[in-house]
Amino acid sequence: MILLAGDWAPGDRRVILSPDAPVVVANLEGPILPSGHTCPARPKAGPHISSSVLPGGNSRFIFSLANNHIMDYGLPGLEATRELLEERRFASCGAGRDVCEAKRPIIFEDGDITVGVIACCEAQFGVAGRDTPGVAEFGPWVCGAIRDLRAKTDAVTVSVHAGVEDSPWPSPSIRELYRSFIDAGAAVVHGHHPHLPQGYETYGGGLIFYGMGNFAVDPGMWADSPNGMWSLAAEIDFRLTPVEWCPLTFEVRHEPGSETIVIDKSSEKERERHTEYLEKCNRPFADPELFDGLWQEVALRSYYHHGARYMGFPSLQRDVRVKAALSQLKGALLNRNPDRYDHLLRYHMVACESHRRMLTTALGVLSDEIQDLRGEVTRRLADEMMPWSRGVAP
Repeated sequence: MILLAGDWAPGDRRVILSPDAPVVVANLEGPILPSGHTCPARPKAGPHISSSVLPGGNSRFIFSLANNHIMDYGLPGLEATRELLEERRFASCGAGRDVCEAKRPIIFEDGDITVGVIACCEAQFGVAGRDTPGVAEFGPWVCGAIRDLRAKTDAVTVSVHAGVEDSPWPSPSIRELYRSFIDAGAAVVHGHHPHLPQGYETYGGGLIFYGMGNFAVDPGMWADSPNGMWSLAAEIDFRLTPVEWCPLTFEVRHEPGSETIVIDKSSEKERERHTEYLEKCNRPFADPELFDGLWQEVALRSYYHHGARYMGFPSLQRDVRVKAALSQLKGALLNRNPDRYDHLLRYHMVACESHRRMLTTALGVLSDEIQDLRGEVTRRLADEMMPWSRGVAP
């Protein structure tokens, strides 16, 4: 039995794990570096993330390194992380000294079956090149890699870091992409990045998890984020075709002032709340018009919340103008050229598939190029599931 889990980013917190699955597949959100390290951070927009703690216990971890934080401290941070993973006999894939190494899958055994894992992500920061270290950006190569790996293994999992942060729903383009991975022969798509649980669906004999959420994270960063302190997980049995699975949810528990976090299965009361939330995530998958309307809600609310100011677009909203000024000040305070910092923000918006789709959808609806499918139902659901966005968009 294999457990699919979400993001590992506990910072310097001590972690007590209750999951005791033989194998756990998770996303390593940022490098593993000693507390108080002096490894220089590479210029980027947004926070730099690292942790000093790896999982304890008896579980064997398989980590995806393909994300927008594993290269926050450059090649030294990546190499230090991989050395520590090798010492613990934890496998990893999705990043390397060049693009060929970053795209290289791994194969592991679980009892009498072999499982292949491919890790990839949207383009944000630290994408590998021909002679440049970094992460594996997803693209047409993934489907070919799935077919090749399927010929050598009993099952293939694709671990993908993508999506709009703090959104309960993926974009239609991400849904189409993940379905293409199943069409190519993957048994499971293991999604992460939005930092909250998203929905899941069965498709073509395979399973798609759009976002697992925060599995083990520093409460100092996510305790105030709605649904940021619990995650979806899945026990997967790859011996059967189609695979069988059991959904689980985990809580990040912590006491104020404590340096320890406990990752534990949700209580019965919490599971009821989590199940209700996940049903609202899943409901639009069966209703195309509702799904498209909710994506427009996500796009417009994200556009007014941060997209417009990142791009430097004019806005009548005072808070957007203020945040744009604060963004330039932040760039200066971080000892960066403010113009370069603004370019990084804009790169972040247009290089990333989900962010680019967010911008084009919002601008399309605002310009009447795209039919506005929002309504009372989509507004009510978005207000409930994205409380930070209430009143943000017209």
